[in-house]
Parts: sequence; C-alpha cells; structure tokens
Amino acid sequence: MARQESLLKFTGKLGNVIGYRNKKVYLLRSASTVVRQTSATKRAARDFGTASKAGKLIRHALSEYLQHCYDSSLTNRLNKILGEVVRADDSHKAGLRVPVAVNMHFLRGFRFNSHAGIEHLLASNPVINNSNDEDISISFPETAINNNKATHIIIKAIALSVNFTQQTTRQLTSETVVIKCGEKQVVPTLTLNPDRKYLTLIMLEIQSCYEVNGQLHLCQNKKGSALDIIGVLPPMELPVAIKSKYLNKAPKLRIIPSYVQPARRAGIVLPVAFNSLPEG
Repeated sequence: MARQESLLKFTGKLGNVIGYRNKKVYLLRSASTVVRQTSATKRAARDFGTASKAGKLIRHALSEYLQHCYDSSLTNRLNKILGEVVRADDSHKAGLRVPVAVNMHFLRGFRFNSHAGIEHLLASNPVINNSNDEDISISFPETAINNNKATHIIIKAIALSVNFTQQTTRQLTSETVVIKCGEKQVVPTLTLNPDRKYLTLIMLEIQSCYEVNGQLHLCQNKKGSALDIIGVLPPMELPVAIKSKYLNKAPKLRIIPSYVQPARRAGIVLPVAFNSLPEG
C-alpha cells in the first residue's frame, strides 16, 4: 500500500491500481490480475450484494435525517446487520437469499449514529403501542433529559415502509415536539399511521439545540443527535375477497308461461242463394 501524495486524489480503480480512503488518508494498492473464486465464494458474494443493496435503499430513503447523524462507519455497520438478516433466510438457497420480514428483528436497536443513542439523550425508553390495525403511538413513561448542556431537544418519530423486492420506500413523520431542558414537561404521545402493507421501520430522532437570541440552533457535536430504530413491524396481510374458481356455464332456465287458447269469436252467417242451372 502506498499513500497518495498528488493534489488530485481518487478512489476506485484506475488502470492496474485501486485508490481508496482510510479515514483521512488516501491510499493505493495494485489490482490483482487473476481473481479465483469458488462456487461458495460466488454465492456468498451474491448474498452480500443483496444485503448491500438493501442497506443502500434504507440510507437513501433517510438521507434527509442522516445529515446530522452520519458517521463514516454507517455503511459497513448497516451492511453487516443486513448480511445477518439475509443469511438467516432458510427458505432460499445460498446465493438466492433475500431479506425476509421475519428476520428483520436484527435491526431493532440499530444506531445510525454510533457516537450517541437515544438513551444518551433521554433517560426513559419509548414505548410503542399498536392499539388497532392502523395507528401506532409512541409514548414516554418519564420525562428526563440526560443532555444537560443543550437548552432544548427536538423529538420526532419516523416510519419507513420498505419493499426490498420493488426497491421502493414510503416515509411518514409524526409531529415535532420541542422540550426545554430544566423544565418538567409531559411529552405528548407521537402518533403514526404508516402503510402496513410492507415492512415498516419505526425510528426515533432526537436533536439537541441551543437557544441564541430567541432562535434554536442545532448542536454540531456528534453526541448531540441520535437516530435509532426502536421497532420493526412486519407487513399485515390484507383481507382478500374469495372468488369461485369454477364458473357455472350451464344455460339459465327460464319459465315459459302456459299457452292459453284465445276465445273464438261468434261467426256471422250470411244467407246464400242457390240458382239452378238452365236445362239443356
């Protein structure tokens, strides 16, 4: 490995060398001329590609919220967890495995910011209540703030419905709650109504703020923001109307009314005169 000393540094393959970045240092290594892979290695590589594609879908859907909770290890940590999800799929052969909703419980408790979690900013753990088939409520038993340096914290719940097969996502956010540090307040219950047709990830975002001249400014410290997955909801099966597979093709029978003979009219008898023919 060699360090890149040029003004224009690059990552990726360029000719017979590969450039990559290790923290703040750009390095180079020579590309291998012959790559030998066994069949098992190829199958494992395909499964890893499936997990990496799923992680990319989640990261792109949450790009708006990862601006303050992003760290350099997020991609590798998320791919590692999703790799365990894919490998836990026992309904498909190696190389054809997919992230199944039954195994997505590995994502529960995942931190998008490795430097801080919601337990570092809140002393109480949120409770998810799924009272009916549609609404999801997130309540907080106690209102205690661990971050004493900030003046306010902002709490928001996010629901992300993911369809890994079609590579589509749908995002839904709750109302934003602002709490002033040092005051005893009851955090209102956050309500979400996500699309339960697909797998749904319930996340909680907490941001620390400072009040300056009556305006709130986000804390730029890495430990001042947190975005964690607090719940994984499997898709709900919608009721489907059962239709008969076999149609009755027999002709419909119609009732033919009985024939009624019409009444005869009385005939008019006209007199007829007979004349005899003349003789000879």
